[in-house]
Amino acid sequence: ITDAWEAISDMVAAGPSGKRGVSSILLSAPGFDEDFALWAGPVFAMLEAGVSAIQAEEIIGVVCFHPRYVVPDGKSWPGFGHMHSLPRLKNWYSQYSSISTIPLEDDEIAAGGAFQRRTPHAVINVLRAEQLEAAEGRRSTGELYERNIRVLMGKEGGIGLEKLTDDLRLEQ
Repeated sequence: ITDAWEAISDMVAAGPSGKRGVSSILLSAPGFDEDFALWAGPVFAMLEAGVSAIQAEEIIGVVCFHPRYVVPDGKSWPGFGHMHSLPRLKNWYSQYSSISTIPLEDDEIAAGGAFQRRTPHAVINVLRAEQLEAAEGRRSTGELYERNIRVLMGKEGGIGLEKLTDDLRLEQ
């Protein structure tokens, strides 16, 4: 955690632009690769709490990635920086899928959401808040997630769970 805060401090001090500017950083922590619950729970929560404690939400945001990422079930809120819950993803998938699209099961939608946050190692992406806000303003969030799930898991030309899993293993 100390290393993360040092890197975040350096990023903020460098400013967002120019030769020395830093727009985002990726902090990789392979020591947490085997324990998603610890990474996504207490470790990530400590980082989020630190951002809130120093009132830096208007400066930075943190996003959680992990090789075993699991989409939240919607029964509790995992916090900022996590993938949307399965109920929300299902709603967007139903709302934005074409009528001719072969429907996906809940576990396929969950896998499509999870693979948007799976990386070869446990990673935290630290971004400037204005980048997150700009991205939200330029896209239709529901349509984006529906398209990503369809491309990753769709039964009509999607990549598929087996290939995604195999490719992730190769990258590790």
